[in-house]
Amino acid sequence: MKTHYDLIVIGAGPGGTPAAMVAAQFGAKVLIVDKREAPGGECLFEGCIPSKVLENAANRYSDVARSKAFNVALEGTEQIHWDNVLQDKDMLVQQRSQAALKQIEMLPTLDFKKGSAAFVDSHTLRVNEELFSFDKALIATGAKSFFPKIAGNGLKNVWTNRDIFFNETIPNELLFIGAGAISCELAQMFNKLGTKCHILERSGRILKHLHEDAALMVQKNMIDNGVEVQLNVNLEKIEYENDKFFVYFTQDNVEKVLEYNHVVMATGREANLDGLGLEHAGVEYDKKGVIVNEKLQSSQAHIYASGDCINTPKFAHTASYEAGIVVHNMFAPSSHTVNYDKNSWVLFSDPQVAVVGIDERVAKERELDISVEIYDFKIDARSQIDKRVDGFLKFIIDNKTKVIIGIEIVNEDASSLIGEASLIVANEMNAMDVLKAIHPHPTLTESFGKLAQQIFFKSMMQRTHTKS
Repeated sequence: MKTHYDLIVIGAGPGGTPAAMVAAQFGAKVLIVDKREAPGGECLFEGCIPSKVLENAANRYSDVARSKAFNVALEGTEQIHWDNVLQDKDMLVQQRSQAALKQIEMLPTLDFKKGSAAFVDSHTLRVNEELFSFDKALIATGAKSFFPKIAGNGLKNVWTNRDIFFNETIPNELLFIGAGAISCELAQMFNKLGTKCHILERSGRILKHLHEDAALMVQKNMIDNGVEVQLNVNLEKIEYENDKFFVYFTQDNVEKVLEYNHVVMATGREANLDGLGLEHAGVEYDKKGVIVNEKLQSSQAHIYASGDCINTPKFAHTASYEAGIVVHNMFAPSSHTVNYDKNSWVLFSDPQVAVVGIDERVAKERELDISVEIYDFKIDARSQIDKRVDGFLKFIIDNKTKVIIGIEIVNEDASSLIGEASLIVANEMNAMDVLKAIHPHPTLTESFGKLAQQIFFKSMMQRTHTKS
């Protein structure tokens, strides 16, 4: 006999767990299914959290090397205890996953089950060998590394970001295929630890999803610090022999080959839908993931999808936002639609890049009348004190409403600054609204007030010029 649930959630990451917990708090009988022993998803186990623990250690290690710039003399040679770093990473992951599991256990109508789920029909799931029926379902299975079709026998031996976090020693060399967020973060991180890092990218610059000025600043910093970057590369094949990779490619019509101990494939992500049996449930999907409407409903109105398995921004916090939309639309009398115009994200590169709202590229695609105002951190007191003057704060302003619709930050501490930026965009503030805040000096947050002041003075000068 089938066990019946009001809602079954497939995937216990940030796109699934919040929805399951809120639905259970509403009183619904909920089952959440995941292949892992505990909730958290790839972000916790192999993505955001492990990478930031390792990045944090690399940055602290790099700070020691930079100490002479601040007139600090350290005796002896700096060292990093990588085994202890990995232990810290494992301990934090375990701590957070078990805390989430305890939260689930505290909700009497929420069950967690380890296993693989597959649709039998539009109202039935098989989990392992058991059958479960449901009124509503949420697909939140995330994404996995995308492997392009490449000749040679080496593809089966390459690493992804998941593998690199479990290596017991710091690699002496790494070759990255692709220059997206994953490659750039990891290459800079391991470069600080002394690893020889090399990136091959098929386009003309790194981070092609970023606006050019931010991407080129990261690219320059990367190259200046010893990461080798080769652009406009056409990858031909990857061979693996005697514990060595041989990567064949062409650049500027010249055939080349690189020999490396480790190759990291970071050529993008694809929806993790294998084995779900979506066709049995009548759920439509394509190569970009489950097809959903603005309410996150699939082609079956009672089956929703959220997170990286749909064609939306692939961030943990965005998945959690979508989870909130889903559970509201499932159980509340009114419905909500998704709006990514105020979404934010951070690239933990060096310098960091943080963006919220509508960027220049999207504004151009929508044919919006905008102006762009920039504050250069070269003139910033805090940046000068820290001896990290590279970067800028950028406001994208709707010329019709004067509302700040997007903000871009390039700075070593952009991940902290994006909080205020998000509030500015979310509350549809203009420069005069920002000027009402008194920012402390000398801090990096002062840049928001300085840029707002710059915009105000510019508008006053324009008015004066018009009158004259």
